[in-house]
This record gives sequence, C-alpha cells and structure tokens, in this order.
Amino acid sequence: MKKIKLNTQKEVDAFVGTDITGDLVIQGADIDDLSPLSTLTSVGGDLKILFNPSLANFDGLRKLASVGGGFWMYRCDSLTNLDGLRDLASVGGELMISGNKLLTNLDGLSNLASVRALGVQLNAALTDLDGLGKLNSVDGDLWLFRNPSLTNIDGLSNLTSVGENLEIKNNHALANLNGLNKIASVGWDLVVQNNPSLTNLEGLSNIISVSGALSIMDNSALTSLDGLNNLNSVGVDLWIRINPALTNIDGLSNLTSVGGTIYIEYNPDLANLDGLKILTEIKDIGNLKWKR
Repeated sequence: MKKIKLNTQKEVDAFVGTDITGDLVIQGADIDDLSPLSTLTSVGGDLKILFNPSLANFDGLRKLASVGGGFWMYRCDSLTNLDGLRDLASVGGELMISGNKLLTNLDGLSNLASVRALGVQLNAALTDLDGLGKLNSVDGDLWLFRNPSLTNIDGLSNLTSVGENLEIKNNHALANLNGLNKIASVGWDLVVQNNPSLTNLEGLSNIISVSGALSIMDNSALTSLDGLNNLNSVGVDLWIRINPALTNIDGLSNLTSVGGTIYIEYNPDLANLDGLKILTEIKDIGNLKWKR
C-alpha cells in the first residue's frame, strides 16, 4: 500500500482524492490549513498528524468517516478542538491523542463508535472526554495519562468493556471515575495510579472481574475502596499501595479469588485487613504482604 506524506502546506494544497488505501502522514511546520483534504472520506492504513505547530483545527477532514489502521494526533501545539472530525465513525487500530497542549475538548469525536485501542495523554488543557459518548467498547488498551486539567471522564459513560489494559495515571484534577460505571470486566490489568484529587472508586462499581493485575497506587486523597464492592476475582496480583488517606478496604468484601500475590503496603491509616474476610483463594498466600 502506498504511503502519502504531506510535509508542507504546498503539498497539502496539491492533494486530490477521496480515498487513500495506505497510510497518510501530515507533518510540517508551515501546515495550517487542511481544507484541500475536504474530499477525503477514508484512509485504509494509518493516519498520522504529527508535529504541526501551526495547525489550529482539522476542519478540512469533515468528510473523513473511517481510518482502517491507527490514528495518531501528536504535538499539534495550536490545536484547540477536533470539530473537523465529526463524521469519523471508526478507527481500526489505536486512536492516540497526545501532547496537544491547547486542546480543550474531544467534542468533534461525537460520532466515533469503534476503536481498537484508545490513548489520551499529555493534553494540558483537556478538561473532559465528553465527545466519546458513542464509544461502547475498546477491544484493546485504554490509557488516560498525564492530563492535568481533566476533571471527569463522564464521556465514557457508554463504555461497557475494555479488552486489554485499563490504566488511569497522573491525572491531577480527576475527582472521580464515574464515566466507567458500565464496565463489567477488564481483559487484563486495571491500574489507578497517582491521581491526587481522586476521592473514591465508585465509578468502578459494575466491575466483576479483572483478568490481569489490579493496582490501586499512590492516590493521596483516596479514603476507601468502596467502588469495588462487586469485584469477585483478580486473575494475577492485587496491589493496594501508597494511598496515605486510605482507612479501610471494605470495598473488597466480595473478592473471593486472587490468582497471584496480594500487596497491601504503605497505607499508613489502614489499621486492618477486615475487607478481605471472605477471601477464599490466594494461590500464593505465603506472599501476602501487609506493611503500614
């Protein structure tokens, strides 16, 4: 499949076509207008829009309906919105939205119903994920990393399953996980780490099983695990570590199976392990770790 590279505004201006069977790469310091791509309806391979410091919007992509491979939007320093992607319905690979420092919302993705994997990271001004309301499943990984202004993830409220890893890390303004309240299972690891404004896990209240490891680590305002009340199995290890305000783990009262080791360490206000009272199976029970 042919790869098309557009590295200057002149090359963008010269584009003619409706469908690209291979990859499309848009990367250039002077690119500030994608309107010459207004006839484009599909990209069969990967779409990469990278390192375009002058590009403020994707309005020229208003007819784009599908990307067969991955779609990366990375380091477009003037990008404020994704409104030009309102016709985009599916991404066959990973959708990565990363390092766009002025991007405030994802509202332009309001028709997106299918992605293989989703990553949203390092977007300094992003406050919510409301544009992802049609997304009901992620077959691969879902990562939310280092979005310092992200206050809620309610935009994921129709998401029912994550096929591989679900990781929520280093989102300093995130107060709750309520947008995840329809997810019943995680296909591999579930990680909630270093979200200092997070006070509860109630958004995880529908999760019954985690096939891989469960890690709740370094969340300084988290006082309980009450959102995990329906969890009954963890396939590998369980980590409850460095949560200085955690006073009880009663939210684990329905947990009956852990496939690996349990680590409950460096939670100084946690006085006991009463929440584990009905645990019936720990394959590596000799390595149960509890340190205050």
